Amino acid sequence: MFNHTAAIGIDIGRNSIKTAVVNIRGEVLASRAFPLNSLQTKDYLISKLLNAIQEIRRSVAIEGINPICIGTAAKGFIDHAAGIVLGPDQGIKDWGNVPLSKIINQETGLPAYVGNDANMMTIAEHRFGAAKGYSNIIFVALRTGIGGGIIINGKLYRGVNNAGGEVGQMIINYTNGVSDKGIRGSYEYFASASAVVRRYKEEIKGSAAENGKDLSCREIFELSYSDSSPAVQVVNENAELVGIGLANLITIFAPEIIVLGGGMSEARDSYLDLIRKSAFANSLQNCRAEVRIERAHLGSNASLLGSAYYGMTRLAGKSI
Repeated sequence: MFNHTAAIGIDIGRNSIKTAVVNIRGEVLASRAFPLNSLQTKDYLISKLLNAIQEIRRSVAIEGINPICIGTAAKGFIDHAAGIVLGPDQGIKDWGNVPLSKIINQETGLPAYVGNDANMMTIAEHRFGAAKGYSNIIFVALRTGIGGGIIINGKLYRGVNNAGGEVGQMIINYTNGVSDKGIRGSYEYFASASAVVRRYKEEIKGSAAENGKDLSCREIFELSYSDSSPAVQVVNENAELVGIGLANLITIFAPEIIVLGGGMSEARDSYLDLIRKSAFANSLQNCRAEVRIERAHLGSNASLLGSAYYGMTRLAGKSI
């Protein structure tokens, strides 16, 4: 593949569609975000998506850049080979069994490929970010929910029906906590950003602080930096729970590196140190002997870089 090769990367988020034109070296040549309405349908989302592609192509054409393909990161289960978004619907009317690659290809004339967003982030961190140079990698996205991706011997592990890598649904407490997905005691239920908010509300219930506005996970972390006792307790508890989930992954996979992405991974080093302490204390010595636990390097660009690179490699006939 030539050094001037570039592709369009797309990230379909809850509140916006992000687009970027990325070259084969992982350099962002142009980017733009397009806001979405809170109430969405399949037709609305596809219309916004196609408009976003048209706009980013037009903006780079002025500079003589002609992307060769499109890669799209979407939430949920994806049939990667066929480019079909299987679901769940993510609250979007009719957003299930959508042949998104075919639709994009027919409307733009460019080869189009679709992948799960956490998998695209995993690919990006492997190719350009914190996991560059490693062959056995686990990526964990710590956010409102918990997503993940697994690379074994340099290849993305998808499992049967493209359903592998759903690390957020492993069970860490079988006696409590039924999630919105109907799973009892999942990692996501107990260790995600949503869990931090829920636990903080429980800790301050009945206190003067309860009369204030609802706080976000980020705001609770900020309070912990100011030594607010309930916030410190919740954040420390969360770090231990995140570490326990990682310990399970370490003992099962014995990876070279675990990369933590998502908004929570941007917390201070002290938080990551607590996660490492918990992960190493709860995993087998031989399994943890070589593993590193590091924060992601690519931030919000990861899914854009990963989807664009994924598109280019698929177009070149390579597996990833």
